[in-house]
Amino acid sequence: MWQLRMRGNKIREWVELGEFESIGRAARRVLELDRDPTHPVGSVFFRVYADPLMEKSDAEILSRLEYQGENGFYLLTRRAQ
Repeated sequence: MWQLRMRGNKIREWVELGEFESIGRAARRVLELDRDPTHPVGSVFFRVYADPLMEKSDAEILSRLEYQGENGFYLLTRRAQ
């Protein structure tokens, strides 16, 4: 499962947006929240942050995905099952 959170551009508090069974479903939710409904639907590309000075496994690095949209900053994190 993936946990999606968001903080707005003006309000810096995190808002929980729910759990999703896949990255694709979470991305769809980001599009619903961040895009103008009259705008054609496109792809959302998540960023992956990797600090080469920190020893983290690929699984740890890939368990945190970020997206900066028009309405805010989105954070998608992997939940242990």
